[in-house]
Amino acid sequence: MSAENSRKSLPFEPLKNKQRKPAAKKGIPIVKPDPSPAMVEQGSGYIPEVVSQRMIRRVLVFCGIPVVMGVLVFVVSYAAISNHWFKVANTLVLLTSMACLGLSVLGLTYGILSACWEEDGTVKGSLLGWEEFKVNFGRMADAYRASKQMQSSDR
Repeated sequence: MSAENSRKSLPFEPLKNKQRKPAAKKGIPIVKPDPSPAMVEQGSGYIPEVVSQRMIRRVLVFCGIPVVMGVLVFVVSYAAISNHWFKVANTLVLLTSMACLGLSVLGLTYGILSACWEEDGTVKGSLLGWEEFKVNFGRMADAYRASKQMQSSDR
């Protein structure tokens, strides 16, 4: 018996070898949702490892740089105020750091959408990824429209 099998599992850990009992509520049938057309077309709806690595690299650049800038705003303003280099308004520090952190959220989105989603390892995309962004944003918009159309047809 291995150490992993001998210890008691925590309440939030998934069961590994045991069958889960469905949570049956009285009078409410369990209905499994149908997979979306995009998932049926793709197969299983997972992100391949090659594609996820490309996304991570782009997110680190497009999101990481604004986050570092947002933190540096606080560090530089603290140094400036404590060493009496110049006077900085608290509102300016707040707005500048908020702008940098807001830019990082946009960078997160752009980093994911600008990565090449093709699983083929030879295709890596361009440096800034603008062409990939347009293609992937179009795919995302089409999937959104299809899900809205599916929801409206179900009613």
